[in-house]
Amino acid sequence: MDSGLCSRCGGNLTSNGVCTVCGQDAYNPQAGAPMHGGAGAGMNSGQAQSANKRAFLFNRITNQRFSLVQSVSKIGRDQTNHIPITNDHYISRNHAWVLQMQGGYWIEDLGSTNGTMLNGELLRERQQINAGDLLTLGKTELVFMME
Repeated sequence: MDSGLCSRCGGNLTSNGVCTVCGQDAYNPQAGAPMHGGAGAGMNSGQAQSANKRAFLFNRITNQRFSLVQSVSKIGRDQTNHIPITNDHYISRNHAWVLQMQGGYWIEDLGSTNGTMLNGELLRERQQINAGDLLTLGKTELVFMME
């Protein structure tokens, strides 16, 4: 691991070893932001986490930040999407969307050609996302972040 970069999301670490992107503590990984927990993850932690914070997706390659201010934020290659990613031809015109509901954030693939991955696993159904989760659409990697 590069001592200046987070092992979880690749963000920069502060002098105390805390990631400025996902909140992971490099010296105590258990103390950082929660990882995506799958079916067993508690809804209350996600609800409490998103209640007072602003959410956005961070493109690690381009350093673009896409605010998630709407209840539905559509992602795709088409310029009319809330989050247009026009330079990745592996992304479908209308690829996926992030939904804000039940006090949390959820990702759902919209039948894209190449699929959507959540933390390296192919997304087969709508799943809740948490700070630090990695969304891969085509060749583009987006980190879900809260501040």
